[in-house]
Formats: sequence, structure tokens, C-alpha cells
Amino acid sequence: MGLFDRIKKTGTNENAGTAARKYSEALSYLQYNRYSDALWCLDEALAADPSSAPAWNDKGRILALQGKQTEAIPCYDKAIELRPTTAVYYHNKGDTLATFGDTLAADQCFLEALRYEPDNVIYLTSHARMLAEMGNYKEADDIMTRVCKAEPRAPEHWFNRATLLYNAGKLQDAIACYSAVTEIAPGHAVSYFNCGNALRDLGKYEEAIARYDRALKYDRTMTGAMNNKGLALSCLGKHLEAHDCFRRVLIALPKSPDIWYNKGYELLQLGEISDAVTAFDTALSCCSDEDTELKTRITAEKEKALRQKK
Repeated sequence: MGLFDRIKKTGTNENAGTAARKYSEALSYLQYNRYSDALWCLDEALAADPSSAPAWNDKGRILALQGKQTEAIPCYDKAIELRPTTAVYYHNKGDTLATFGDTLAADQCFLEALRYEPDNVIYLTSHARMLAEMGNYKEADDIMTRVCKAEPRAPEHWFNRATLLYNAGKLQDAIACYSAVTEIAPGHAVSYFNCGNALRDLGKYEEAIARYDRALKYDRTMTGAMNNKGLALSCLGKHLEAHDCFRRVLIALPKSPDIWYNKGYELLQLGEISDAVTAFDTALSCCSDEDTELKTRITAEKEKALRQKK
């Protein structure tokens, strides 16, 4: 081996070492969400070794997290070009496309990922999510049923299936899946909350309130559960209890026009006309220019209250 060959080999080894070191540093920065530092390290790693598919993939992930879709996609494409049978690169590209609303292209990526790992529950779930986005709820639920059978004790699968069913309007099936989540993970507050919403949509207000109470037991800061409990109580004619719910929510969300409207409505039902008008005025003052429909409802209730006052 000649002198030139020894220099060339030594240089290659140095580049490989630099690339590995910088890539490792980038992963460390990623753990602390220090994206700019991680990106700088990845660029250094790729300058030393432009054939590093993992570095291209992670650069794409960071750029996607920074909202830079047009810069992220070519990075994934480069990773795929270097390692065309690595399923996760297709999935990550699909995730980015889905985040930016390109559902059809995202699903093509998920299908490509599944070509190499057909039983991967993460990829199957992503594919099901895209099918649901495109309105194909039957096929999406078939896939999620398969996922739940593959890992029956994983609450996230039942939750994802429940959400899909809820969006498809299959409320009873959604309730069964949310109940499966809470059986596996009793402290899953969001599942109690969503289950309560499905029950309220079905007019089962007492059952809905019980689910909201469970949600609040595990997460006392869940203002949505307290608000929706108030709405369910109102439907049952329990206006004093409903008013108390909205009062509690306003402690956390004092500028919410929806909650002020709800409070005003309950005060009106309780015959507290002046206080109701004040609540409606506060609701209107909290509205933004985009709250056209809400402003119309508030104004209508305020006028009703003023007529009663006369």
C-alpha cells in the first residue's frame, strides 16, 4: 500500500469518526428538544459522511418539528434513497406529510412502510388514521380491530380505535372501546371524558356526568370535563348545579366567551335576569372577530333576558 492510499484510508476513518461523534451529539441534543444544536451537529455529521441515512432521517424529523415541510421531505427522500427498505423512513416522511395535511401522499408512505413491516402496529395505526381522514371508516376500523387483537392490553390502541369510531358516528362502539381503555388503564382521564361526550350525544346525561366525574377525579384541571358536565346537568334541568360547574371553569378560563355564555344561560333559567345580562355582556366583550355565530347566540339570549326583565 502506497503513501497516498494510507492517507486516503486515514482520512476516511477520521471522517467516519467525526460523523459518528456528531451524530451522537445530535441525539443528545434531541433529548432536550435543543433542535438548533441538534441540526448543527447533524449537518456536521453529514458533511463528514453524506451517506448516513439515519442522520438524513433525523434531520428531516427536526425540520418537520420546526414546521419546515419543504426542507424536511428531501431529507427523508435522501434517507430512503440510501436505504430503500428501511420502513421507518417511509413512516416518518408520511407523518410529516400528514401533519401538513397531505393525506393521500402520507398514506402512500405508510403503505410503503407496511410493505417492509406488514405487522407493525404503529404503521397500521397511521394507515388507519389516513383512511379515516379520507372517510373510509370501515377499512380503518378493520385495521384497528386487527391492531387491538395483536396487542389487546395496549390502551393506546383501544383509544385510537374509539376516537376513529366516535368520528364515524358509531357512538356505542366508541363507548365500548373507551371503556376498554379505562379497564386497562383506570386513570386514563381523557377516555372518561371522551366516553362522557359520546354518552351525552346519545342523550344519556346521567351516565355522561358519571364519566365526567371520573375524568375529574384523575385530572382536576380538565376544564372541558367540568364544562361538559355543566351542559349535561343543564339538559337534566339541574341549572343550579350546572351554574356551579361553569363558575368553576371560569376560575381557570376567565376570558372564555363560551363559558360566560353558558353561565348566563343558567342564570337566566334560574331567574337571575340582571346577572344573566351581565354574563352575556361579559361574553360579548370576550368574543373575537371570528366568533360570529357565538355572538349571534349570545345576543339572542341577552335580548330574551331583557324582555323578561321588562
